[in-house]
Amino acid sequence: MNIDEIIKSIKNNEGFRSRVYKDSLGFDTIGYGFAIKNLELSESISDILLKQKLLMLIINIHERFQWFRKMPDKIQGVVVEMCYQLGITGFSKFRKTIAYLANKRWKEASKEMMNSRWAVQTPNRAKELSEIVRES
Repeated sequence: MNIDEIIKSIKNNEGFRSRVYKDSLGFDTIGYGFAIKNLELSESISDILLKQKLLMLIINIHERFQWFRKMPDKIQGVVVEMCYQLGITGFSKFRKTIAYLANKRWKEASKEMMNSRWAVQTPNRAKELSEIVRES
């Protein structure tokens, strides 16, 4: 048995879809025919997916925010985490925070982060990330 040939055949027959779709039996499916209903992910597979998603997200952040690459690592980490949670479009709505970050005005950026619906909805995360910014 050659696993690589089996993989090639399955990929050819299943096709790849990056978004959820209904298969021929009406089940939500993604990727190479992975039925979501009973799909279980191990933590190690989730770690791989998370890392891949973060790498793509960081590329997109670099493209969208020219100031990002000049920021200290901790600030970059906060921006990446916020973009992961909110999406880049959602993060983009933090106009004042972004302006303060771009100008390295950490205390003002931290305050603006806490002055948001995001901080109300996820107070622990918002407080943790805003403290990182404030202390930078």
